[in-house]
Amino acid sequence: MSLASPIDSSLSGVVWTRTLKEPVRRYPVLSGEETADLVVIGAGYCGLNAAIHAAMGGVSVILLEAGAVGNGASGRNGGYNVPHFPGTVSPSQVVSLLGKRKGQALVELVLNGADAAFRQAEAFQINCSAVQNGWMQPAHSDTALQKVRKVYEDWKAFGANVEWRSAADVRDLLGAQGYLGGWWNATGGTVNPYGLAVGLGRAADQSGVKIFEHSQATKIEEDAGGVIVHNGQNRVRAKTVLVTTNAYTGDFLPQVQRSVIPVYLYHATTRPLRPELRREILKTGLCFTDTRKSGGFGRLDPEGRLIPGGAVFAFGDKRAYGERHARSRLKLLFPQLTDEDTVLDSYWEGYCAVTDSYLPHMQRLGRSVFSVVGFSTRGVNLAQNLGRVVGEFAAGKRRMEDIPVELIEQRKDVAHWSIKARAARLVFPFYKAKDRLGLT
Repeated sequence: MSLASPIDSSLSGVVWTRTLKEPVRRYPVLSGEETADLVVIGAGYCGLNAAIHAAMGGVSVILLEAGAVGNGASGRNGGYNVPHFPGTVSPSQVVSLLGKRKGQALVELVLNGADAAFRQAEAFQINCSAVQNGWMQPAHSDTALQKVRKVYEDWKAFGANVEWRSAADVRDLLGAQGYLGGWWNATGGTVNPYGLAVGLGRAADQSGVKIFEHSQATKIEEDAGGVIVHNGQNRVRAKTVLVTTNAYTGDFLPQVQRSVIPVYLYHATTRPLRPELRREILKTGLCFTDTRKSGGFGRLDPEGRLIPGGAVFAFGDKRAYGERHARSRLKLLFPQLTDEDTVLDSYWEGYCAVTDSYLPHMQRLGRSVFSVVGFSTRGVNLAQNLGRVVGEFAAGKRRMEDIPVELIEQRKDVAHWSIKARAARLVFPFYKAKDRLGLT
């Protein structure tokens, strides 16, 4: 049985296609044989940024996408641009895992990355409904309060411009109930994530990148002349290949696919909130994500919709289960909402690539073939900025040792990958139980 994440280039149900302000461009299908210095496989945030910055460095680039630009996690996520690692992963933990030089470099990349992503969108004139009014990590339990406070203090010690907020402050800023305090960083914010991907595709095209959609890579092989990427009877010859397919890696590259767990997630949206609720809920345009395993986060889209979500429970009627949970979580966070306010007008699903460490890694697949995957819910910030770094490496502007993630030289599968990949689709009730017991 294949556990490859399906490609849905229609982005069925995704609200971001309805609120899109960037014009969608279509790109040709690969036909025959092409040649380039660099082939990037996967037109999400990481691949698009790698292609753009390699091209800006003077490298000829071909970008292959199995579906359409941004139709994977990049166009389906919640659009949170977060200057922090997943959950309660702290800067000191990252330094401990990667060593001082790489660890500090990755911490700086993440700390500055949210602002860098906003500034890049401005430079490329991408209309992605960007709102940079800050991001908060509030604590929903005593356990979470201890963890969140420790993360805040760790960032503060690193020199980050972060602030602690009391329970009363959190309640006022978020309009949400039950939080005991939290920290925030003013550089965070939100985007229309699909609009951002579409705009990056335009920027790549304008930078000279040749993009081919509906052109799935089926085989990669090296010979004395370089690397050949096959798409059925078609092929591209290059000096270097970069795989940036994340949770949408096909079965043809098991060493990449099995280095991460594909976590099956969903999002939904309410209808636009009533004006009186808009004056109370997330009134400043702030966004937040807490440490609940079963989803505790909040943002508004430009039309005032709230966007709940969580992990898909792929048993029975998964959509009905997810919608019930979404409405219940909204009422828990915002008890001022009525049943009518929590009626949902959109629902969609997608996949996220999560690593054991919650940090991305780079893997050498051949002499001149590399993959970069595993952004673990932090793609708007980290996938873009690491993609830029890798693109500069491909252009000869950086050394391999300058890339601030673990470099895996040999195949390194997640232990018990098949079991974990299947379990990830059924574990959501367990996450909810942990949250109810105050263990997260």
